[in-house]
Amino acid sequence: MELIIDFILILGIVLNIIILLKLFKTKNSQLPKKILIVFWFFILFIIIYFYGLLHKLNFLFIPTYILENGSRFLLASLIYLYVKSLFENEKNFIAKHLVHFIPFILYLFFYTLPSSINYVTNKNIFPYTQIINTHINLALIKDIYGIFYLLLSLNIFYKYEPILKQFFSSFKEKDFVWVKKFIILFLIAISADLIITISEISFGYHVEWDAYITLFFVIMAISYLGYFGLTQKTMFLTEIILEQPLLAKDDYNQKTIKTKNENGLKLKLEMLFNEDKVHLKSDLDLNDLSQKMKISSRNLSAFLNDDLKTNFYEKVNYHRVEEAKNILVTDKVLQYKITAIGELCGFNSKSSFYRIFKKSTGYSPSEYRRVFLKK
Repeated sequence: MELIIDFILILGIVLNIIILLKLFKTKNSQLPKKILIVFWFFILFIIIYFYGLLHKLNFLFIPTYILENGSRFLLASLIYLYVKSLFENEKNFIAKHLVHFIPFILYLFFYTLPSSINYVTNKNIFPYTQIINTHINLALIKDIYGIFYLLLSLNIFYKYEPILKQFFSSFKEKDFVWVKKFIILFLIAISADLIITISEISFGYHVEWDAYITLFFVIMAISYLGYFGLTQKTMFLTEIILEQPLLAKDDYNQKTIKTKNENGLKLKLEMLFNEDKVHLKSDLDLNDLSQKMKISSRNLSAFLNDDLKTNFYEKVNYHRVEEAKNILVTDKVLQYKITAIGELCGFNSKSSFYRIFKKSTGYSPSEYRRVFLKK
């Protein structure tokens, strides 16, 4: 059993170091990247702490205990701030959200450090820590606190999810899906710990290895998220930040695009899609299109919403579907597999091609081809 735990811990340390190295190699210095670096460093210290504890290595688990013991007060807050910083690009972000660090700081100075001093000196210098241990289940408080912040983080994601379609043409497969997976997997890990803690309270037992079960869930999450994050174009979403905050309808009570410019913009937009075929670029986003239109992404979004009664996501995928339909009903279809046709038309995966095509036409690409041939 110890060998299995040892292997899992070493795997977690190696994966964590790889993730940190990749993060440091990303060129940008935006706030989400910095928050993620701090987050993954704390995860690394936690794993090292348990490795030291498993092998009774005092030089490892004593110093890392200071960071590990109150980490659940910090990690959930960091996830919340990471998600919030992706979608809300405001000045002095950390200074405005220092309140979220207060529980961790209080716990560090009034419990973790005094407990560490008691342990190192082998004296009961701070006797109140023993009273806390006897009468308060700190693990339960940490789990509830962590779940609360992760649910707040998930709420932020769902709040902004509809808006993302105005910025990205393939939202379902875009890197933003990593945010949801990131939150949910850590929510599962903490929930598992909460279940174990409640069962210990209910049935009056305690085992030393229960923490390793939670750590196992965390390392499995790291393994999956590490693969997902390292293989996507935008490393852990540190390079994609919305330039604007949530687009509020109140901002557009007055027309941002004057009537005399509407026809010109419509012609320019149709030319980009019908002649330049901009939709064939799989990673096309709102900023790319706005640069070609020579207007701001904010004004382009308003133009699509207010004047064309659509959004960027729907507009781009409409033209991609039309492109696919044209190929499917000609002899050109014989040159490619169905999935290759999706890629030619700008879809970045088979699943997105099939899903969006069927939603638009009522048929899968293969069915559409068969129905057309019968006519």
